[in-house]
Amino acid sequence: MRQPLSPHRRSVRVIVLCLIGSATACGEATEPASFEDYLADLQEICAATTEQLTALPSAPDQIAVTDLATSAAGVLDDEANQVSRLDVPTGDDVTLDDLAGDHRAFVRNTREQATAWREVAVADDLAEPTQLIAQLVGGRNELAESIGALGCVRGDL
Repeated sequence: MRQPLSPHRRSVRVIVLCLIGSATACGEATEPASFEDYLADLQEICAATTEQLTALPSAPDQIAVTDLATSAAGVLDDEANQVSRLDVPTGDDVTLDDLAGDHRAFVRNTREQATAWREVAVADDLAEPTQLIAQLVGGRNELAESIGALGCVRGDL
């Protein structure tokens, strides 16, 4: 006679069955993101970020450089987090493979911009960090164009 499964082994068994079983038995299957949906979501995030960055007061007349830089870094961190959560379309198409790499590079670039803005907040000499930001924005714009997300191309703050 077989011994009944312990609760732990039963849970493991259910998980394994879900992993190899049908999606309807274990939850809803989601359709992979289409490129058009991905692009629309990405550009919506970029538009909101651009709006937030544009709304920041001008330094040094209306806001301290430190406060502007800290605020810009926070907005860019938020954008990177939102973009990193997007469902990137995948497939056998070489273009979609390129998209995954460009997507990761876009997120990394945005995080690097946020870091550079934090450096502006504490820098005595603004030349180096602002040069870096300009280079990063240029690289980001190239990535945005490569992805086809022209709504994500932007100028300097």
